[in-house]
Amino acid sequence: MSLREAPRHVPGIPDNVGRLPRGISAHTSPFSQDVRRDEIGRETTPILEAYSLSIGWIQRKIPHVLVSNINFKVTPGHLIALVGPNGAGKSTLLKTIAGLLAPCGGSFSISGSHGSTLSVEERASLLACVFNERIEAGYLTVGEFVAFGRYPYTNARNRLSLEDMRHIDHALELVGMREFIKRTFSSLSDGERQKVQLARAVAQDTPLLIFDEPTAFLDAPSRIEIFRLADRLIQEAGKTVLICTHEVDLALRTADVLWVIDREHRFLAGSPSVIAHSGAIGRAFDLPTVAFDPVSGAFHARTPRN
Repeated sequence: MSLREAPRHVPGIPDNVGRLPRGISAHTSPFSQDVRRDEIGRETTPILEAYSLSIGWIQRKIPHVLVSNINFKVTPGHLIALVGPNGAGKSTLLKTIAGLLAPCGGSFSISGSHGSTLSVEERASLLACVFNERIEAGYLTVGEFVAFGRYPYTNARNRLSLEDMRHIDHALELVGMREFIKRTFSSLSDGERQKVQLARAVAQDTPLLIFDEPTAFLDAPSRIEIFRLADRLIQEAGKTVLICTHEVDLALRTADVLWVIDREHRFLAGSPSVIAHSGAIGRAFDLPTVAFDPVSGAFHARTPRN
């Protein structure tokens, strides 16, 4: 059986392999002129779009390109999974979208606004990020930590309104951490801390959420739970979630679209089933002793040759 015909089920995770993502493509037309329509004919502006984007870093005004010719287009309400080996440029791409790094060439947009021209305030209203660095929050309570997500909306005195408190409470409820609101952040387990960081991003109430390796430091059940949470954010809160992950198997089963950056720093976007059969995952991850099998959708040890 092929991956497209009979995907291997992961308990607790819906099997989306084979379902073409709605509104996703790798067109290279300028995004400023493109308008999509949803299932009932309403105009839909892409939440994310890139045209000939190059990423890397700029040193002494000289661009050092890591990945070039990045093209994608995503309409709201999808789960995008970004995979690739260490050092390929995944975090660089996320930081470029988040505005932490300037693009080296090309252009990209967030909700129709050019990413390189967004102010800090505008960007804070469009996207929220959770990066994989460990955070030490001292004796802040869970509620106080999540409240940081509401500060883009507070007044000059940073006072929380009843509306802010409602968003904090809803975010904690959504990630299953409502009963921990008075616990100190430092007393939580790694999995609980990750959920609280995600709640902070959810409380920011942005249409786009970016998670950089949220399953790092977590055990297997917690990793599955993070992907289930991403699906809930899309289904119940109408978010678009971009998640960078090393969980290729889970990404194949849950994502609407897969982004791959391989060892040669080449970018490819498409539906998980198409990407799985394209050879892109093998080019990104295969080793002399391990190879990706597109039939089963999993990695297997290579048979030693005499």
